[in-house]
Amino acid sequence: MIKTFTFSLLSVLAIFNAKAQELKTIDEIHSAYKNNSINAQQLTQNYIDRINKLNPHYNAVISLEPTAIAQAKTLDELAVKGTWAGPLHGIPVLLKDNIETKGTLPTTAGSLALKNNVTNNDAFVVKQLRNAGAIILGKANLSEWANFRSSYSSSGWSAVGGQTHNAHDVTRNPCGSSAGSAVAVALNFAPIALGTETDGSITCPASVNGVYAIKPSMGQVSRSGVVPLSSSQDSVGPMAHSLKDALLVLSVLQGEDSLDATTTGFELKTGNIKSKSSLIIGALPSDKFTVETQRLYAKQLQALQQAGHTVINVDITDNLDTLFADEYYILLYDFKAEINHYLANTPTQVAVKSLKALINFNIQNKKTEMPHFEQDILVQSQAIDLTNKQKYQETKERYRTLATTAIVNVYKNNKLDIVIAPTVSPAWKTDLVNGDNFNGSSSSLSAIAGTTHITLPVGKVSGLPVGLSIIANKEDEQAAYVYANIIDEVLSPGTKKPE
Repeated sequence: MIKTFTFSLLSVLAIFNAKAQELKTIDEIHSAYKNNSINAQQLTQNYIDRINKLNPHYNAVISLEPTAIAQAKTLDELAVKGTWAGPLHGIPVLLKDNIETKGTLPTTAGSLALKNNVTNNDAFVVKQLRNAGAIILGKANLSEWANFRSSYSSSGWSAVGGQTHNAHDVTRNPCGSSAGSAVAVALNFAPIALGTETDGSITCPASVNGVYAIKPSMGQVSRSGVVPLSSSQDSVGPMAHSLKDALLVLSVLQGEDSLDATTTGFELKTGNIKSKSSLIIGALPSDKFTVETQRLYAKQLQALQQAGHTVINVDITDNLDTLFADEYYILLYDFKAEINHYLANTPTQVAVKSLKALINFNIQNKKTEMPHFEQDILVQSQAIDLTNKQKYQETKERYRTLATTAIVNVYKNNKLDIVIAPTVSPAWKTDLVNGDNFNGSSSSLSAIAGTTHITLPVGKVSGLPVGLSIIANKEDEQAAYVYANIIDEVLSPGTKKPE
């Protein structure tokens, strides 16, 4: 009898788990809550069980929030009383582990130097999530220091979390630095995850793991409570199983924060952008991507034309010769200034209080911190002269103007509704000796200009996802949202993806 009961119970649990894993979007989860087929505690436990089972093979999650079930219980009690906590009621969310949270979890940025960085502080975005009814499920792995440590690093590797593996092929790279966030959503460890991007670190991992993601416009989402790389380019954005979900989460995250000055000047235009039966789409060149990616892109452009849209081949003709050297200087400068400030204000139990001390810590802990690659970028950042503010300001003005003008011009000169491009080529084989092997990227102009960049998982090459980038015009976020949805509906009918 005991054996029979145990077998029956396990069978019921297996059926329950299977049904729970069919729930991926916010609408699906909320429908299940409302028809009482599952509650927040059960769903959250299911995600925890799934992470415990599969995460050792992928290293996508660094830590689980010990109060997750208690958070879910509180929300279930509200629901029983007929109260809905907000648009994200009972939705578990994973956070990249450079985003601070209240409680006992440290915020490590993947570094052992921050293993005791328990700030007991909710980042602004975490406060926004909680206010909307979300459940903070845990912290996702990342490229250590947001992939700003070594020029030959392997994306998705951190001393705390190890090497994150691609959700579609564990021998391939997840891209960085929000690697764990993208892999976690792709594996349905959570319906939503947050990543951060300085240049490509939201859009690249989302692309190669086949999920939706949005890199917001500068000032749209606060960075307070997030371990910094560069305030000139850092963004926090959502990853999800649908564009609708990503946009909903973005609407929750955005808002004015007195601790992030860029948010006070941001104004989201809310004009009535209507769906169009025929878009004028500017297609950027794909020659820097793999041949297979170029073929996929050509099929996507053909599909858009067949759907009644006008596709124009466009290119960036502006002179961008100084753009990337300028960007690197700005990132080195910002990182030194801002990481020094961040480390100086960490809790007393964190011994490393400056970039110089961090460099020394890595040397002293070389076996665990630098078993595969070292820290030439940190050394270069430390060498930057922070007193040369005139050079910094002139460089920043030049590079932002170049990137912004290039985007504005391609729209204006071709009278476009929207600009698209492949996001990145398919995931490369992880190589801890030689580092990453990028083949093309569409992230830099949006990252430097501070404009919205959306990636859609609408195609595959040899079974590996390749995202399509939606590159918004300056101060035209709403149009990008609407037109991204139109393009997504053409290229992603149901679950079928062009290949």
